[in-house]
Amino acid sequence: MNICATVIFYNPTNDVFENIASFIHGVNHLIIIDNSETPNDAINQKLQNSYNKITLIENRKNLGIATALNIACDKAIELKYDWILTMDQDSRFINFSDYLKCLEKFYHQQDLALLAANAQWHAKKYLSKNPTCNYEERTLVITSGNFLNLSLFNKIGRFEDKLFIDKVDYDYCLKASCLGYKIYYFKDIMIEHSLGNLFQRKNPFTKKIRNKIEHSPQRAYYITRNHMYLWKKYSKKFSKEFNLLRTLNILFVHEVTKILIYEDQKLKKLYAKLMGLFHFIINKYGKYEL
Repeated sequence: MNICATVIFYNPTNDVFENIASFIHGVNHLIIIDNSETPNDAINQKLQNSYNKITLIENRKNLGIATALNIACDKAIELKYDWILTMDQDSRFINFSDYLKCLEKFYHQQDLALLAANAQWHAKKYLSKNPTCNYEERTLVITSGNFLNLSLFNKIGRFEDKLFIDKVDYDYCLKASCLGYKIYYFKDIMIEHSLGNLFQRKNPFTKKIRNKIEHSPQRAYYITRNHMYLWKKYSKKFSKEFNLLRTLNILFVHEVTKILIYEDQKLKKLYAKLMGLFHFIINKYGKYEL
């Protein structure tokens, strides 16, 4: 199989060595897109010294996830690869060899846009003793751990640069689904992935302690703005997923309640969500710093 992988860097730590080691020996090439304003020369040099199949592209500014993925896919197509594995710097595989077997099984299916793995906080405890290539067809999956079919990349329409970060993966999936392409999700292929910062928080009313994922105010802004963008773009085609009442409930009832009860920086996050809504209304996209 003619496959490569990409990892998007932004101020990476030494954890990236173990994360990359979980899959690099199963791919033909690795394309690193570094969005750090000041690249970590020690990490980048060590990776290049450790593996002889790396292309490193240093942007020296944060261009966002969408643009970085587009750069990686363009480079992979230039290098004549058929599929690309898209990985976050904080993700690692538990059973990548099993994933390769699944890819080999569906490698030549022309209407298959991408394959997706099962991303979990503590993936090892979910690992099946006898993993299979049984799959579910999905409409939405996250980017990290995907095998993306490069023959369909430009037909589907690339990643949406103006979203910068957050919902970039969902937008690509929805564009693929609109064109009739398929997305296969493999529940037995485990990837350990961080979806945000995990904290233990006490509910002030019940006193129960729960594990909660928290995002920064900056992320709260992008999540709000870009989720509204998806609602506007796809609500007619995907009325169940992007019903207006459901969208507003998620963004301004469920998430606001979680912020008020459990999270820190409450006022900053509420302000960020209002700015995200305002910028959606006035059609302002791209990078924005609070």
